[in-house]
Amino acid sequence: MASTSIFIDTSWFKAFIDESDDFHDKAVSQSAILSQQKQMLITTNFIVDETLTLLRVRKGLDLALKFRDFLSQISSHSRIVRLLSLDEFKAWEWFPKNWSKLSFTDCTSFAVMQRLDLNDVATFDDHFTRAGFNVLS
Repeated sequence: MASTSIFIDTSWFKAFIDESDDFHDKAVSQSAILSQQKQMLITTNFIVDETLTLLRVRKGLDLALKFRDFLSQISSHSRIVRLLSLDEFKAWEWFPKNWSKLSFTDCTSFAVMQRLDLNDVATFDDHFTRAGFNVLS
């Protein structure tokens, strides 16, 4: 994967879409930088599912649909990677870690990032730092 690619996590998408999120302004600012740098935004179908569900359950259908529309708007410079069986298998290697609130979706993200040789991630989740990835600041 090109060095001009960055992985996007659920927490970043949620912050960007939800104006009441504590990290909203930071996500918007980071978005402008990523756009300026012409970064390819990489995420997974598991992250899309998790984000849609989180937004719909906590914030309502309107914000979930806003996220869907956002994905459509960024389609020319983004890619949704579908998990392979290998990714799910590798995720199980991460899952037993005794990290508070580590989700299986996080573990699948780590596996995909390793497979695609991605080191940079836009997230507000400290699990990515603990896993050894570079978190966008």
